[in-house]
Formats: sequence, structure tokens, C-alpha cells
Amino acid sequence: MALKIAIASAISLIIAQGLQWEYPFYAVIAAIIVMSSTHGSTLKLGIQRLIGTTIGAIAGAIFAIALGSNSLSLALCVFVTIFFASYWKFNEAAKLAGYIAAIVILSHSQSPWIYAWHRYLETFLGISVALLVNNFIFPARAGTELRRYLSQTLIYLEEFYRLVVDCAFTGNYDRPRIDVLKLNIINSLVAERDLWQEVRKGQTNEPIEKRMNEAWEFLIRRIWEHILTMEHTVLARQQDTFWQIFSPQITQLAIETQNAMLALATAVQSRQSHLALPDMEVAIANATKELNRLKEIQQADYSMDELLRFFTFFYTIEEVGRKLQRMAAILNQTNS
Repeated sequence: MALKIAIASAISLIIAQGLQWEYPFYAVIAAIIVMSSTHGSTLKLGIQRLIGTTIGAIAGAIFAIALGSNSLSLALCVFVTIFFASYWKFNEAAKLAGYIAAIVILSHSQSPWIYAWHRYLETFLGISVALLVNNFIFPARAGTELRRYLSQTLIYLEEFYRLVVDCAFTGNYDRPRIDVLKLNIINSLVAERDLWQEVRKGQTNEPIEKRMNEAWEFLIRRIWEHILTMEHTVLARQQDTFWQIFSPQITQLAIETQNAMLALATAVQSRQSHLALPDMEVAIANATKELNRLKEIQQADYSMDELLRFFTFFYTIEEVGRKLQRMAAILNQTNS
């Protein structure tokens, strides 16, 4: 990424200076800011920046001509610019629009339309160069990036899952670390959502039959939701002695689940084929067998709340394992 940005900024500067533009650094700034890991994400950032520059330049020119260069003109223009940019759902462009409008009013009120036009050209140049560098010099494709994000998400989920299970049996809840993990997972899921869209549009060098199956998008989000349910159940419990009876089976199932997540994280990025999770099925079977045996225990010895919390936790942890098995089966079909 650093090398891509450096090359794009240098090319933007050379072209802008060759055209003898007055402020070539605006082209450099645009190339640096919009450069992202894939063509699609770079284009998305570029469009937002171009929109923000256009709205800000036009608004600044209009207010500079109508009200001149003063604090009232500045305040009104920035307010109107950001308000309407946000109203039109250009949220990422809103602040930039206000920034450009302020520059036009304060520094270029004598020739606002000329300045506005030049800002548009310089921004357009920087964005174009960034897109060309991303496409032809370092063509990172959406499919590859998607696999990398899926792998990282599974690693985050495995750690989150491990901390929740540990809390279930020790009572230790590492809130600072869990909060960081939650934020990382959410950011990864948001990035994956955009990458899935790019893959659907064909912005990848993978043949159709080798692309990630879209079922993974649903499954990985469901695992995230399941672990959140487990966390809520664990935090809601009190002195649940019934859990301790079942501790060995849940611990073994949890270990196999964590191993499966890490194995899938490696396989999805390395395109490994024929990933098998036989120990997961054994762990689920053993846990289910023990659960059926424990159903014969006199339930009157335990509160209904305790039983409900435990069975919610158990069936959720089992469901995570089942979804990992399904993900492995889908991945084998994709990578084979």
C-alpha cells in the first residue's frame, strides 16, 4: 500500500507540474487520500472526494460573489454546504465540501470560479492516477482482499469466543480486550460487505467457480451473532453449578471450535483444499450424548433460569460448530 501511494503521488505531482498548474499539491493530496487496497474501494473514496470538492467549490464561489469574503459569508456557506451534503447522503464528502468552500471564500474571493475549476481538475487528476496505479501497477483484486479479511475476522472471532468460554467457567471477563475485539470484528465485517459487492460486480481476477461462495457472508455473520448470544448468557448467569457438571464436554467442544476457526482462517487465505474437521463432529457427538444423559437428572434441583441459561449457551455453542463445518464444506468445493 505504501509503495502504491508513493508512486501515485509522484505521478500526480509530475503531471500537475507539467501542466503548470498553480497548486499541484492538491492532486497529490487526492491521490494519497483515495488510494485503497482495491479498485472498487479506491473508486468509492474517489467519487466521494470529487463530490465534496465539486459541492464545496461551487458553494464557495456563489457565496464569495454574493456576500464577499467575511465571517458571515464563511459561516453561512460552511453551514449550507455541510447541511446539504449530509442531506443528500454524501456523508463522507460533507466535511471536505465545507473545507473547500471555506478556502474559496477566504483566499480566492477575487476569482472564485477559476479557483473552483482548478480544484476540480487537480482532484480529478489525483483520483484518476490512483485508480490507474491500483489497476495496472499493483492490481490488488477484491477476491484476494476478501479472503484476507475473512481470515482476519475468523482470528478475531476465535479470540472473542475463547474469552467468552473462559468467562463461562472462571468468571473472568476481560472487558477491555473484548471491547477492542468487538470493534475489530465490526470493522472487518463492514469492509467485507463492500468487498462482497465488488466481487459480485466482477472486480476480481478469480474465475467464477473459484470465487468465495456467498454463503460465507451469511455464516460468518451468524457466528458473530451466536458468540454475542453466548456472551450475554454468560454475563447474565449467577452461581450456575449445573454448568460445572458439563464442563469437560463443553471445554472439549470449545477447543475443537477454536481449532476449526483458526484452520479455516488459514485455509481461506491460502486457498487450501480438502479441509476436514473430524474432531469437531466427535466433540459435538460426545457433548450431545452427555447432555442426553444429564436430562435424566432431577431438574427440580436447579432453577429454571439456570437451566434456560445453560441450554441457550450449549445449543449456541453447538450451532457455532455446525456452521464452521458448513463453511469448511463450502470452502472445499470452492478451492478444489
